[in-house]
Amino acid sequence: RVIQGELDEGVVNASQKYFPQLAVAYEDPRMELRIEDAIGWAIREAPRRGGSFDAVIIDSTDEPLISIWTEQFYASLRKMIRKGGVLLQNAQSLDVPAQLDNLLRLHKAGGFERVRPVMISTIDYGSPYIGYLSSGLETPCPGPARWAEERAPALKAAWYSPAIHRASVMVPPAMVRRWPDFRPDTPGCGELAVEQLFPSGAGGGVAAAV
Repeated sequence: RVIQGELDEGVVNASQKYFPQLAVAYEDPRMELRIEDAIGWAIREAPRRGGSFDAVIIDSTDEPLISIWTEQFYASLRKMIRKGGVLLQNAQSLDVPAQLDNLLRLHKAGGFERVRPVMISTIDYGSPYIGYLSSGLETPCPGPARWAEERAPALKAAWYSPAIHRASVMVPPAMVRRWPDFRPDTPGCGELAVEQLFPSGAGGGVAAAV
């Protein structure tokens, strides 16, 4: 099940008009779309949805929205994510370290003990564009699971391979110098054991906060 929070209904309408091949997902009965402030929704719903989500994805505009994030919001997300679950948020390019600092601080203040950067190659921003993958300490550092590597040849993907996956979680030296906790030898880092994180039949859902 997926819950998507979208502040502006016009974004959904535009996607249905111009990207119907993607917007068809809204017809899936497992999809719940809520047109409202996702930050307010998370804070309001956290007390009754504790441990109910496998993953939360925040895909938002960058500046000037740096000011809207609060410790209360991230603490609410931390409460809603089950043990072994993750938060993924697009952050900023390396040339805007102030925003990377701010989000790193907020993720940790909200209770996410492990925050790891993920590199994203994109033509829209300076590359690498950086996302934060945050979790509790029980979640290993990110990387392709063994079963994913085994299935990759049959997938015949156009834009994915285990090698690209591994490259996306390699941290540039400039980031390690500024944030030593991002070193690849940080205790607990290693192969992402998805079988351990999401065993068969476990988990609740995925929330996409936009």
